[in-house]
Amino acid sequence: MLRRLSLTLVLLGALAACGGGTSTPLTASDASEPAPDAGLREEDAGEVADAGAPEDAGIPDDAGEVADAGTPVEPVDFAAWFASYNADQTLDYLNLPITGAGPDPRYAAAPAHVFHPEVAYGPHPRNVLDVWSQGSAAPAVVFIHGGGFQSGSKEDIHNNVQTIPRYLAAGFTVVSISYRYTYRDPDAAVNATNPDDVGSVHDVNGARLDYVLRDCARAIQFIRYRAAELNVDPTRIGAYGGSAGAGCATWTGTVPDLAVPGHADPVLRQSSRLQAVGHTNGQPTYNWPRWPELLRMDPVFVFDNVEHEAVRLTQTPLDALIDTADGQQLSAVMDYYEQMGPGDPPFLTINLLPDLSEAQITDPSQVIHHPRAHVALFERCQAAGLECSIRTQDRTAGPDREMLGFMTRVLMP
Repeated sequence: MLRRLSLTLVLLGALAACGGGTSTPLTASDASEPAPDAGLREEDAGEVADAGAPEDAGIPDDAGEVADAGTPVEPVDFAAWFASYNADQTLDYLNLPITGAGPDPRYAAAPAHVFHPEVAYGPHPRNVLDVWSQGSAAPAVVFIHGGGFQSGSKEDIHNNVQTIPRYLAAGFTVVSISYRYTYRDPDAAVNATNPDDVGSVHDVNGARLDYVLRDCARAIQFIRYRAAELNVDPTRIGAYGGSAGAGCATWTGTVPDLAVPGHADPVLRQSSRLQAVGHTNGQPTYNWPRWPELLRMDPVFVFDNVEHEAVRLTQTPLDALIDTADGQQLSAVMDYYEQMGPGDPPFLTINLLPDLSEAQITDPSQVIHHPRAHVALFERCQAAGLECSIRTQDRTAGPDREMLGFMTRVLMP
């Protein structure tokens, strides 16, 4: 109880010190809808009937107090931050063959394709992806699974058996990726000594969230590196996912290009940039102290509901994310809301859950998957002058309503 009181005072002090609800100016970045479970999980389905929401109906503010997330930190130097990413890791994965000579037997009735299973895109056990290739170079759509960064895998794309056939029929090469897990337990996370750990067993070797996000971007770089073998047009790659996967896709689509010219690993020399981003039932940012501002909710209420997630994902106590330089910089690295700016790709955000007030919320997942996150991102996208679409129960705007149509319109020549 004393720790909770102390943490609450730190949070309120930090939030109140900054005034209300402003964001640093937009700067240019370098460069289908299921229901969530209790965690940060989502698998995208195919086309879903429109909810019939009025155009730009808006979402009411909650009655709770709202405060800004804190003093802006220095701009992120992503090259310096990830300089040690996978340092000293073997390059042996590059010598593994890309197998596959025929169609996936699970999709024998789907349009013609070649299935490439268990392709390693990095040195860690969970750095693997599956590919369903067209017969010649084609735009690629990359599915990124949800699961709270502690469960799920590339196999989740099969939860809707129509997803792969529909994208193949539309002319896409389809990719589904796995990535490293974070810790499941906050205490284990805070006591972790290696943020860039293996992340294959989340109880003993979880990776910190910024490295998990970097894995997702690495998968895009690998797809470009092997584009000729996988029949991918490297200039037309989109990514989407639900919940955790939505965050991965949005982070990859908004941060500056992570290519490192001259890197010993040729994959990391490739561009990480996307040409389309789909975000379903996701979060507003992984800069957790910023959530009250973006969800328009009382800070104490928000942190009571999300502290467990914030600590286990960042390997950092929540108060340290707010009042230490290292915590602020880590938060800034993961803040895709702030990174979104001119030059970023078209963006579609979807959440058909109800806009619950604080009084109506009974479970942390209802905060973690709240539709106001999507409104915040949509409005940020609009302010950046990007091509933006949103679909919630209370707001529908932009040219797109479902993921396949969005990817087809944006990526197909």
